[in-house]
Amino acid sequence: MDPIRKPMDQSHTIPFHLVPHTTKTSVEELPHHVHDWHELFIIHQGSCTFFIDDMFYDVKEGDTVIIPGNVIHCSILKKGDTLTTTALFFCPSLLSSTLSSDQELLSSLFFASKQNKQYRYHMAPDKQQEVCSLFEQLKRETMQTDHYSTEMTALIIRTIIILMNRSCMTPNDLTISTPHIPAWIKDSLSYIDTHLKEDLDLTMLARRSSVHPSYFSKTFKTAVGLTYSEFVKSKRMVRAKEWLISTDESIQTIAEECGYSSMPHFFRTFRSITGMTPSSYRKRTLK
Repeated sequence: MDPIRKPMDQSHTIPFHLVPHTTKTSVEELPHHVHDWHELFIIHQGSCTFFIDDMFYDVKEGDTVIIPGNVIHCSILKKGDTLTTTALFFCPSLLSSTLSSDQELLSSLFFASKQNKQYRYHMAPDKQQEVCSLFEQLKRETMQTDHYSTEMTALIIRTIIILMNRSCMTPNDLTISTPHIPAWIKDSLSYIDTHLKEDLDLTMLARRSSVHPSYFSKTFKTAVGLTYSEFVKSKRMVRAKEWLISTDESIQTIAEECGYSSMPHFFRTFRSITGMTPSSYRKRTLK
């Protein structure tokens, strides 16, 4: 199945959703999913493997995970294991309304995470406690009904992001361990990411990895959680959305850059994933 497009609660005046101190098992966690909002969460207890974009990360208590909008991701929990986190989801536009002359300043952590493919960070205990205190303050603010609650909510969220930028935008020595994932799978994921415009035939990837196509297909599905074709389609759709909102290129050019030689096929696929046409998506996002 394709990654789930996770809906977000739009009931607040401020476009955000806080999920405080929640414990999940492999049964309760969503499979591969994607959403337009940015996400960040702190792991209070437990450990698991996270698949984000095209990378695997072993995460544990004390880690912070940053997931920019429109990035495929899921947690891979072993049966019987649990993971306790506090998660914050928010619309990227929330960071644009700032007095700073550089409106992308608050978004820099999310841009850097995606560009560098570094989604996992580890803050010093005192800094993490400071962020957790702000989460508690944000939770209390959602119960307020006075005229100041909207501004206060936005202020707290921006303060959280500032602290995260200050604490996470530094080099760290967190390596991507995941020894249980074959090296040729990781290499194939990297190859797919840099060759989306080309014909990504499974047999070619299997030959490049020196394994039989059926073994490649089965191992890929086991490791990633999506079939090879589902993953490639999802990556192409994510790339198409990025180009639609960040460039002035024509829709035909974007389709070709994402590996679609047939415009009708591109339109059908895009609409089946997003529920709208590419042009409608561009207009709605750039409002």
